[in-house]
Amino acid sequence: MITLGSNIKKYRKDRKITQEQLAEVLGVSDQAVSRWENGTTYPDIELLPTIALYFGVTMDELMGMEAYKDESDIAEILKKREELRNRGEVVKSYEMLRKAVKRYPKNYELLSALVADLCFANVYNEEIRLNNLHEAERLIDRILAECPDEQICRNMIGEKVFLLNWLERTDEAIALAEKALPEMKDARESYLKHILTGEKKRAFCRQYMMDLYYEMWLTISEYADKNCEDDSVTLPERIALLKKAIALTEWLFEGNYGLNNWQMSCWHEYIASYEAKLKNAEAALTHLEAAAEHVIACDTLPEEVPFTSTLLRGEVYHREDNAKNYTHSECDSLAGWMGGKDFDFIREDERFKAVEAKIAKYRTN
Repeated sequence: MITLGSNIKKYRKDRKITQEQLAEVLGVSDQAVSRWENGTTYPDIELLPTIALYFGVTMDELMGMEAYKDESDIAEILKKREELRNRGEVVKSYEMLRKAVKRYPKNYELLSALVADLCFANVYNEEIRLNNLHEAERLIDRILAECPDEQICRNMIGEKVFLLNWLERTDEAIALAEKALPEMKDARESYLKHILTGEKKRAFCRQYMMDLYYEMWLTISEYADKNCEDDSVTLPERIALLKKAIALTEWLFEGNYGLNNWQMSCWHEYIASYEAKLKNAEAALTHLEAAAEHVIACDTLPEEVPFTSTLLRGEVYHREDNAKNYTHSECDSLAGWMGGKDFDFIREDERFKAVEAKIAKYRTN
Protein backbone atom coordinates (compact mmCIF):
# COMPACT_ATOMS: atom_id res chain seq x y z
CA MET A 1 0.00 0.00 0.00
CA ILE A 2 3.05 2.20 -0.24
CA THR A 3 1.70 4.12 -3.26
CA LEU A 4 -1.94 4.31 -2.11
CA GLY A 5 -1.64 7.76 -0.58
CA SER A 6 0.21 9.26 -3.53
CA ASN A 7 -2.33 7.70 -5.90
CA ILE A 8 -5.26 9.20 -3.98
CA LYS A 9 -3.53 12.58 -4.16
CA LYS A 10 -2.85 12.18 -7.90
CA TYR A 11 -6.41 11.13 -8.76
CA ARG A 12 -7.82 13.94 -6.59
CA LYS A 13 -5.72 16.53 -8.38
CA ASP A 14 -6.65 15.05 -11.76
CA ARG A 15 -10.27 15.64 -10.75
CA LYS A 16 -9.36 19.17 -9.63
CA ILE A 17 -11.02 18.82 -6.22
CA THR A 18 -9.76 19.74 -2.75
CA GLN A 19 -9.12 17.43 0.18
CA GLU A 20 -12.20 18.91 1.83
CA GLN A 21 -14.37 18.08 -1.18
CA LEU A 22 -13.10 14.49 -1.33
CA ALA A 23 -13.65 14.13 2.43
CA GLU A 24 -17.25 15.26 2.01
CA VAL A 25 -17.87 12.72 -0.75
CA LEU A 26 -16.45 9.88 1.36
CA GLY A 27 -17.95 10.98 4.66
CA VAL A 28 -14.63 11.40 6.46
CA SER A 29 -12.73 14.36 7.83
CA ASP A 30 -10.43 16.43 5.65
CA GLN A 31 -7.66 15.64 8.17
CA ALA A 32 -8.16 11.95 7.37
CA VAL A 33 -7.68 12.59 3.64
CA SER A 34 -4.56 14.64 4.41
CA ARG A 35 -3.10 11.78 6.47
CA TRP A 36 -3.86 9.28 3.68
CA GLU A 37 -2.07 11.41 1.13
CA ASN A 38 1.05 11.96 3.21
CA GLY A 39 1.22 8.26 4.10
CA THR A 40 0.62 8.67 7.86
CA THR A 41 -2.45 6.41 7.79
CA TYR A 42 -4.49 4.42 5.26
CA PRO A 43 -8.23 4.40 4.53
CA ASP A 44 -10.35 1.67 6.09
CA ILE A 45 -10.39 -1.34 3.78
CA GLU A 46 -14.18 -0.99 3.38
CA LEU A 47 -13.65 2.45 1.82
CA LEU A 48 -11.25 1.31 -0.89
CA PRO A 49 -13.90 0.12 -3.41
CA THR A 50 -15.80 3.40 -2.95
CA ILE A 51 -12.65 5.47 -3.55
CA ALA A 52 -11.74 3.42 -6.65
CA LEU A 53 -15.29 3.74 -8.01
CA TYR A 54 -15.32 7.49 -7.41
CA PHE A 55 -12.07 8.01 -9.33
CA GLY A 56 -13.07 5.57 -12.08
CA VAL A 57 -10.05 3.31 -11.58
CA THR A 58 -9.53 -0.34 -10.71
CA MET A 59 -8.54 -1.49 -7.25
CA ASP A 60 -5.17 -2.53 -8.68
CA GLU A 61 -4.63 0.99 -10.05
CA LEU A 62 -5.66 2.60 -6.76
CA MET A 63 -3.38 0.36 -4.74
CA GLY A 64 -0.48 0.79 -7.12
CA MET A 65 -0.48 -2.84 -8.24
CA GLU A 66 -0.97 -1.77 -11.87
CA ALA A 67 2.28 0.16 -11.66
CA TYR A 68 4.14 -2.99 -10.65
CA LYS A 69 2.66 -4.84 -13.62
CA ASP A 70 3.62 -1.94 -15.87
CA GLU A 71 7.24 -2.06 -14.74
CA SER A 72 7.57 -5.70 -15.72
CA ASP A 73 5.33 -5.69 -18.80
CA ILE A 74 5.02 -2.24 -20.36
CA ALA A 75 8.73 -1.96 -21.07
CA GLU A 76 8.62 -5.30 -22.91
CA ILE A 77 5.60 -4.19 -24.95
CA LEU A 78 7.31 -0.95 -25.98
CA LYS A 79 10.53 -2.79 -26.82
CA LYS A 80 8.59 -5.19 -29.04
CA ARG A 81 6.90 -2.20 -30.67
CA GLU A 82 10.26 -0.68 -31.61
CA GLU A 83 11.41 -3.99 -33.08
CA LEU A 84 8.27 -4.20 -35.23
CA ARG A 85 8.58 -0.59 -36.39
CA ASN A 86 12.24 -1.14 -37.20
CA ARG A 87 11.16 -3.90 -39.59
CA GLY A 88 8.38 -1.77 -41.04
CA GLU A 89 5.65 -3.94 -39.48
CA VAL A 90 3.60 -1.04 -38.09
CA VAL A 91 0.27 -2.84 -38.58
CA LYS A 92 1.46 -5.67 -36.33
CA SER A 93 2.62 -3.05 -33.86
CA TYR A 94 -0.73 -1.30 -33.56
CA GLU A 95 -2.56 -4.62 -33.37
CA MET A 96 -0.34 -5.55 -30.42
CA LEU A 97 -0.92 -2.16 -28.79
CA ARG A 98 -4.69 -2.46 -29.17
CA LYS A 99 -4.55 -5.56 -26.99
CA ALA A 100 -2.16 -3.89 -24.55
CA VAL A 101 -4.36 -0.84 -23.89
CA LYS A 102 -7.28 -3.13 -23.02
CA ARG A 103 -5.14 -4.49 -20.20
CA TYR A 104 -3.73 -1.08 -19.25
CA PRO A 105 -6.46 1.44 -20.12
CA LYS A 106 -4.87 4.21 -18.07
CA ASN A 107 -1.33 3.87 -19.40
CA TYR A 108 -0.99 6.98 -21.55
CA GLU A 109 2.41 6.00 -22.92
CA LEU A 110 0.80 2.94 -24.51
CA LEU A 111 -2.24 4.92 -25.65
CA SER A 112 -0.10 7.60 -27.29
CA ALA A 113 2.04 4.91 -28.95
CA LEU A 114 -1.12 3.35 -30.38
CA VAL A 115 -2.19 6.76 -31.73
CA ALA A 116 1.18 7.24 -33.41
CA ASP A 117 1.11 3.80 -35.03
CA LEU A 118 -2.47 4.13 -36.26
CA CYS A 119 -1.47 7.38 -37.98
CA PHE A 120 1.91 6.13 -39.22
CA ALA A 121 0.84 2.76 -40.62
CA ASN A 122 1.05 2.46 -44.40
CA VAL A 123 -2.39 0.90 -45.04
CA TYR A 124 -3.50 0.57 -48.65
CA ASN A 125 -7.16 -0.20 -47.91
CA GLU A 126 -8.89 3.20 -47.75
CA GLU A 127 -11.66 2.02 -45.43
CA ILE A 128 -9.15 0.59 -42.94
CA ARG A 129 -7.01 3.73 -43.19
CA LEU A 130 -9.96 6.00 -42.39
CA ASN A 131 -11.13 3.75 -39.55
CA ASN A 132 -7.62 3.90 -38.09
CA LEU A 133 -7.58 7.69 -38.27
CA HIS A 134 -10.99 8.00 -36.63
CA GLU A 135 -9.91 5.56 -33.90
CA ALA A 136 -6.77 7.65 -33.38
CA GLU A 137 -8.84 10.84 -33.09
CA ARG A 138 -11.04 9.30 -30.40
CA LEU A 139 -7.96 8.16 -28.48
CA ILE A 140 -6.35 11.60 -28.75
CA ASP A 141 -9.46 13.30 -27.37
CA ARG A 142 -9.52 10.82 -24.49
CA ILE A 143 -5.84 11.36 -23.71
CA LEU A 144 -6.21 15.15 -23.79
CA ALA A 145 -9.18 14.90 -21.42
CA GLU A 146 -7.56 12.52 -18.93
CA CYS A 147 -3.76 12.53 -19.12
CA PRO A 148 -1.85 14.64 -16.55
CA ASP A 149 1.44 14.43 -18.50
CA GLU A 150 1.92 17.74 -20.32
CA GLN A 151 4.50 16.37 -22.75
CA ILE A 152 2.25 13.54 -23.88
CA CYS A 153 -0.62 16.00 -24.34
CA ARG A 154 1.56 18.33 -26.43
CA ASN A 155 2.58 15.40 -28.62
CA MET A 156 -1.06 14.40 -29.05
CA ILE A 157 -2.02 17.90 -30.15
CA GLY A 158 0.64 17.68 -32.86
CA GLU A 159 -0.66 14.26 -33.91
CA LYS A 160 -4.19 15.64 -34.09
CA VAL A 161 -3.13 18.52 -36.34
CA PHE A 162 -1.74 16.09 -38.90
CA LEU A 163 -4.66 13.70 -38.45
CA LEU A 164 -7.24 16.42 -39.13
CA ASN A 165 -5.39 17.37 -42.29
CA TRP A 166 -5.32 13.73 -43.46
CA LEU A 167 -9.08 13.61 -42.85
CA GLU A 168 -9.39 16.70 -45.09
CA ARG A 169 -10.54 18.87 -42.18
CA THR A 170 -7.85 21.39 -42.98
CA ASP A 171 -9.51 24.43 -41.40
CA GLU A 172 -9.76 22.56 -38.09
CA ALA A 173 -6.12 21.52 -38.36
CA ILE A 174 -4.96 25.09 -38.95
CA ALA A 175 -7.10 26.47 -36.12
CA LEU A 176 -5.81 23.86 -33.66
CA ALA A 177 -2.17 24.44 -34.64
CA GLU A 178 -2.50 28.20 -34.31
CA LYS A 179 -4.30 27.95 -30.97
CA ALA A 180 -2.50 25.14 -29.18
CA LEU A 181 1.03 24.84 -30.54
CA PRO A 182 3.87 27.25 -29.66
CA GLU A 183 5.84 29.24 -32.20
CA MET A 184 9.39 28.04 -32.86
CA LYS A 185 10.85 31.07 -31.11
CA ASP A 186 9.03 30.03 -27.92
CA ALA A 187 10.47 26.50 -27.88
CA ARG A 188 12.78 25.51 -25.03
CA GLU A 189 15.65 24.95 -27.49
CA SER A 190 15.68 28.66 -28.26
CA TYR A 191 16.69 29.29 -24.66
CA LEU A 192 18.74 26.24 -23.65
CA LYS A 193 21.36 26.74 -26.34
CA HIS A 194 22.30 30.00 -24.60
CA ILE A 195 22.27 28.59 -21.07
CA LEU A 196 23.97 25.19 -21.16
CA THR A 197 27.75 24.94 -20.93
CA GLY A 198 30.56 22.50 -21.70
CA GLU A 199 29.83 19.07 -23.16
CA LYS A 200 26.13 19.38 -22.28
CA LYS A 201 25.95 22.44 -24.52
CA ARG A 202 27.78 20.73 -27.38
CA ALA A 203 25.65 17.57 -27.17
CA PHE A 204 22.52 19.70 -27.04
CA CYS A 205 23.61 21.78 -30.03
CA ARG A 206 24.38 18.66 -32.09
CA GLN A 207 20.93 17.24 -31.44
CA TYR A 208 19.31 20.63 -32.05
CA MET A 209 21.05 20.94 -35.41
CA MET A 210 19.74 17.49 -36.34
CA ASP A 211 16.22 18.55 -35.39
CA LEU A 212 16.56 21.80 -37.34
CA TYR A 213 17.85 19.86 -40.33
CA TYR A 214 14.79 17.61 -40.37
CA GLU A 215 12.54 20.64 -40.12
CA MET A 216 14.41 22.29 -43.00
CA TRP A 217 14.22 19.33 -45.36
CA LEU A 218 10.55 18.79 -44.57
CA THR A 219 9.91 22.48 -45.23
CA ILE A 220 11.86 22.44 -48.50
CA SER A 221 9.93 19.33 -49.51
CA GLU A 222 6.61 21.07 -48.91
CA TYR A 223 7.80 24.29 -50.54
CA ALA A 224 9.03 22.43 -53.62
CA ASP A 225 5.63 20.72 -54.01
CA LYS A 226 7.49 17.55 -54.89
CA ASN A 227 4.30 15.65 -55.74
CA CYS A 228 3.43 18.25 -58.39
CA GLU A 229 0.08 19.26 -56.94
CA ASP A 230 0.57 23.01 -57.52
CA ASP A 231 0.61 24.05 -61.18
CA SER A 232 2.22 27.37 -60.30
CA VAL A 233 5.52 25.63 -59.47
CA THR A 234 7.49 24.59 -62.55
CA LEU A 235 9.67 21.49 -62.84
CA PRO A 236 12.91 23.55 -63.11
CA GLU A 237 11.89 25.36 -59.91
CA ARG A 238 11.28 22.06 -58.13
CA ILE A 239 14.67 20.79 -59.30
CA ALA A 240 16.40 23.92 -58.02
CA LEU A 241 14.70 23.66 -54.64
CA LEU A 242 15.49 19.97 -54.14
CA LYS A 243 19.11 20.63 -55.08
CA LYS A 244 19.11 23.03 -52.12
CA ALA A 245 17.97 20.14 -49.90
CA ILE A 246 20.85 18.03 -51.25
CA ALA A 247 23.32 20.85 -50.61
CA LEU A 248 21.97 21.29 -47.06
CA THR A 249 22.40 17.58 -46.34
CA GLU A 250 25.91 17.54 -47.80
CA TRP A 251 26.83 20.62 -45.77
CA LEU A 252 25.70 19.13 -42.46
CA PHE A 253 26.83 15.51 -42.85
CA GLU A 254 29.92 15.95 -45.06
CA GLY A 255 29.46 12.63 -46.85
CA ASN A 256 28.80 10.46 -43.77
CA TYR A 257 25.01 10.37 -43.91
CA GLY A 258 23.89 7.34 -41.89
CA LEU A 259 20.16 6.87 -42.32
CA ASN A 260 20.05 10.26 -44.05
CA ASN A 261 21.13 8.39 -47.17
CA TRP A 262 17.38 7.83 -47.39
CA GLN A 263 16.70 11.56 -47.75
CA MET A 264 19.46 11.91 -50.31
CA SER A 265 18.05 9.06 -52.38
CA CYS A 266 14.59 10.65 -52.28
CA TRP A 267 15.86 14.00 -53.55
CA HIS A 268 17.79 12.37 -56.38
CA GLU A 269 14.82 10.16 -57.33
CA TYR A 270 12.46 13.11 -57.57
CA ILE A 271 14.94 15.21 -59.53
CA ALA A 272 15.56 12.28 -61.90
CA SER A 273 11.83 11.99 -62.58
CA TYR A 274 11.50 15.75 -63.21
CA GLU A 275 14.48 15.69 -65.58
CA ALA A 276 12.94 12.69 -67.33
CA LYS A 277 9.67 14.59 -67.80
CA LEU A 278 11.75 17.36 -69.39
CA LYS A 279 13.50 14.74 -71.58
CA ASN A 280 16.90 15.63 -70.12
CA ALA A 281 18.43 12.17 -70.43
CA GLU A 282 21.91 13.02 -69.11
CA ALA A 283 20.61 14.72 -65.96
CA ALA A 284 17.99 12.01 -65.31
CA LEU A 285 20.62 9.26 -65.53
CA THR A 286 23.07 11.17 -63.34
CA HIS A 287 20.51 11.51 -60.55
CA LEU A 288 19.40 7.89 -60.85
CA GLU A 289 23.03 6.84 -60.44
CA ALA A 290 23.33 9.03 -57.34
CA ALA A 291 20.07 7.64 -55.95
CA ALA A 292 21.40 4.10 -56.41
CA GLU A 293 24.51 4.88 -54.36
CA HIS A 294 22.38 6.18 -51.51
CA VAL A 295 19.79 3.38 -51.44
CA ILE A 296 22.55 0.77 -51.37
CA ALA A 297 24.25 2.66 -48.54
CA CYS A 298 20.93 2.81 -46.69
CA ASP A 299 20.20 -0.91 -47.11
CA THR A 300 23.71 -1.93 -45.99
CA LEU A 301 24.09 0.34 -42.96
CA PRO A 302 25.82 -1.24 -39.96
CA GLU A 303 24.11 -1.29 -36.58
CA GLU A 304 25.87 1.94 -35.58
CA VAL A 305 27.24 4.82 -37.63
CA PRO A 306 29.29 7.46 -35.77
CA PHE A 307 28.92 10.81 -37.52
CA THR A 308 32.23 12.43 -38.44
CA SER A 309 31.24 15.85 -39.80
CA THR A 310 32.52 19.03 -38.20
CA LEU A 311 29.15 19.90 -36.69
CA LEU A 312 27.91 16.43 -35.69
CA ARG A 313 31.05 14.65 -34.49
CA GLY A 314 30.05 12.82 -31.31
CA GLU A 315 26.56 11.81 -32.48
CA VAL A 316 25.85 8.19 -33.43
CA TYR A 317 23.13 6.74 -35.65
CA HIS A 318 21.69 3.49 -34.30
CA ARG A 319 19.85 1.27 -36.75
CA GLU A 320 17.49 0.08 -34.00
CA ASP A 321 16.14 3.64 -33.70
CA ASN A 322 14.89 3.62 -37.28
CA ALA A 323 11.13 3.31 -37.83
CA LYS A 324 9.51 2.77 -41.20
CA ASN A 325 6.03 1.87 -42.43
CA TYR A 326 7.00 -0.61 -45.15
CA THR A 327 8.90 -3.89 -45.19
CA HIS A 328 10.64 -3.70 -48.56
CA SER A 329 14.20 -2.46 -49.06
CA GLU A 330 15.20 0.98 -50.33
CA CYS A 331 16.61 -0.70 -53.45
CA ASP A 332 13.14 -2.17 -54.03
CA SER A 333 11.72 1.35 -53.76
CA LEU A 334 14.15 2.74 -56.33
CA ALA A 335 13.43 -0.15 -58.70
CA GLY A 336 9.74 0.61 -58.44
CA TRP A 337 10.44 4.30 -59.06
CA MET A 338 12.45 3.48 -62.16
CA GLY A 339 9.51 1.49 -63.51
CA GLY A 340 7.59 4.74 -64.09
CA LYS A 341 6.68 5.59 -67.67
CA ASP A 342 8.66 8.85 -67.54
CA PHE A 343 11.84 6.79 -67.83
CA ASP A 344 10.70 4.81 -70.90
CA PHE A 345 12.78 6.97 -73.26
CA ILE A 346 16.03 6.00 -71.48
CA ARG A 347 15.10 2.49 -70.39
CA GLU A 348 17.40 0.88 -72.99
CA ASP A 349 20.31 3.16 -72.17
CA GLU A 350 23.32 1.23 -70.85
CA ARG A 351 23.62 3.54 -67.84
CA PHE A 352 19.97 2.92 -66.92
CA LYS A 353 20.49 -0.83 -67.19
CA ALA A 354 23.65 -0.56 -65.10
CA VAL A 355 21.68 1.10 -62.29
CA GLU A 356 19.06 -1.65 -62.44
CA ALA A 357 21.76 -4.32 -62.25
CA LYS A 358 23.55 -2.57 -59.40
CA ILE A 359 20.54 -2.34 -57.11
CA ALA A 360 19.27 -5.81 -58.05
CA LYS A 361 21.97 -7.32 -55.82
CA TYR A 362 20.35 -5.75 -52.74
CA ARG A 363 16.66 -6.19 -53.54
CA THR A 364 14.41 -8.24 -51.29
CA ASN A 365 11.34 -8.43 -53.56
